[in-house]
Amino acid sequence: MINLDFLCMQTAQAMMECQGEAGMKEKENVAIKGLGVLLENGPYGLMLYLETHDKKDISQSYMKKLIGLCREKLVKNYIRTEEQVPSDGNFQQITKWLQELAQDLDSYLFVKAMWQQTLTYARYHAKALKDAEEANLTEQQEDTR
Repeated sequence: MINLDFLCMQTAQAMMECQGEAGMKEKENVAIKGLGVLLENGPYGLMLYLETHDKKDISQSYMKKLIGLCREKLVKNYIRTEEQVPSDGNFQQITKWLQELAQDLDSYLFVKAMWQQTLTYARYHAKALKDAEEANLTEQQEDTR
């Protein structure tokens, strides 16, 4: 039996490792807003949102991780497209792939569900890390008094 949920968990955790000056609050915000865009506008809307987001270090990392999830051997067997899943963050290749993906409703909804689960996990993972950072900071401030 294949546990695709496990891949969503791994991807969400990897999303929190993106580099840059952004903190967990910004990572959480991008995940929350991205999830809203995905639910309202689908995978294409999400990729547009991430491509145009001003926190490029976070949004580009999220985009690459979500696309990378679709390249996983266990996942790509369920996606029926002739176009290969893009191997990098090239927006033109991603939109071309999404156009083809949208021609098969089952595959499109499958990707949407996978990304929805991944962003949900990323949101809560970022919140947990943010809360832990804040608790640690409070504890350090109390120790210095």
